[in-house]
Formats: sequence, structure tokens, C-alpha cells
Amino acid sequence: MFGYVTVNKPEMKVKDYERYRMYYCGVCHALRNTDGAMGQMSLTYDSTFAAVLLTALYEPDTQMKEAACMVHPVGKKKYLENEVIQYIADMNLILTYYKCLDDWADDRKFTRLCYSSFIRKRVRKIGQVYPEKLAKIRESLRTLSACERKHVTNLDLLAGTFGDIMAEILAYKSTRGIDWSEELRRLGYQLGKFIYILDAYDDVQEDIEKNRFNPLKELYHELSKEQFDSYVKEILMMIATDMAKIYECLPIVEETAILRNIIYSGIWVRFMTKHNDAENGKQ
Repeated sequence: MFGYVTVNKPEMKVKDYERYRMYYCGVCHALRNTDGAMGQMSLTYDSTFAAVLLTALYEPDTQMKEAACMVHPVGKKKYLENEVIQYIADMNLILTYYKCLDDWADDRKFTRLCYSSFIRKRVRKIGQVYPEKLAKIRESLRTLSACERKHVTNLDLLAGTFGDIMAEILAYKSTRGIDWSEELRRLGYQLGKFIYILDAYDDVQEDIEKNRFNPLKELYHELSKEQFDSYVKEILMMIATDMAKIYECLPIVEETAILRNIIYSGIWVRFMTKHNDAENGKQ
């Protein structure tokens, strides 16, 4: 359910993409510093967006550093380091941990159970720092999992529950006393709904083939492909519009090129890829 909130690279200037990569590498290094290579395996583009957003909003003291990278071994790579990036790395690990447990409970994916055991100790430490956030994220994931097991098809309920998770993650308060957490909570709620519905759209054909739960399966059978795509796009468009309105009310000056690329274009990359692939397949 991760990796949908990314940039539309062809629409970015080179300098902006390089800056975005510094955030991506920053979250990666934060995970490595606390959890080693196992932590790095949980890295997602979604967490990178959150790191850019919160850094641009709260403007914490940020350092630019360089380090070697196993994935890109030629030369050193620049990355950013600040308290927000570390916070997002911690939230990313919590979400990954409980998602792995959910995958084990639902599909008996042994690799996910093994991975969760490797990061369990760190998640417990994070929970001591953010006990309320961990409890709310865990409860929402349990609610979502229970609804899916019961084959609840109420899309608003399901997407809203995942929205609650993203709301809790984005609701960050600066250590300098600045607080935009309520606005961030509303933005995160819409973002979570968008991610959940897009994930269901992206997986619907595979879920049908493998007889797995998907809240869009009935609509996929009832509507033509064109009608189905239009229906999902309309829902996503309404959510994206609300998300953009909230973002534009935030006093963000830095990183606007990156953030607007993601909010207005990047979040649509997966949808358009899936839609275009289907169209090309028909031809």
C-alpha cells in the first residue's frame, strides 16, 4: 500500500529532482543509522513526501551531508539530516511493522513475519517516544484489517480509516513551539484516502484473479472499463482537490516546486500508467 506519493520526474527541473533525492536519501540514512540495512528496506516514496512537506513547513535546522551508498556505489551521495526526517523515518518503520504483521495474519507471508521480528525492538523504542501515535496507528490498522476480513465494501469507511493513519503521521508539532498539526492532520487524512483508493484500483485485477479482498471488485464487474476508470478518477480528483486546497493554505516558501509537482502531478503517475497500459492492451 506504499509508493504512490512520488514525483513526476519528467515535469521536474534537474535541480529540484536532485533536491528531492537528498530528502529520499536523508530518510534512508535515518533508517540506516537507527536500524541498519533492515531499516533501509522499509523506505518508501510516501515517507519522502512527508519529510519534504514537514521540513518546508517547520524549517528545522538542517544539515547537508555526503556518504557512500550501497545501491549507488559510484561516488558519495548528498543527503539531508534534521529532526523531521528522523521523525518520518520512525513513523515509516512503525507503519511497516504493523503492515508486516497484518500480511502475516492475512496471507501467512513468512518473510513479512521475519522482517517484523528484525525491527520489533526499534518499534518498541519509538513507541516509548510517541506512545499515543503508535496506539492510534495500531488501532486504525486493526480496524482496517478487521473490515477487510469481513469483506466490508464501504469505500468511505475503509479509505477513511487509512486516512486516519496518515493523519496521525503528518500531525507533527515542531520542537520550537510552532504547531500546524491540525492542518497537517486534515491533509494527511485526504492523502491516506487517496493512497487507499488508488491502491485498490491498482490491484483490482490481480485481486480478482487471486480471489483476494478488494472493495472495488463489485464495481469492476458491474461497469465497463471506461466507466470504472472514470468513476475511480472522479473520486480521486475530489480528494486531490481537497488535499491541494489544504496544502495551499500552509505558509510554505521552500521546496514548493517539489511539493506542487507531487500534489498536482506525481500522485497521478501510477493511475495514469495503469490506465494507459490498459488502453494500450486493448489496442
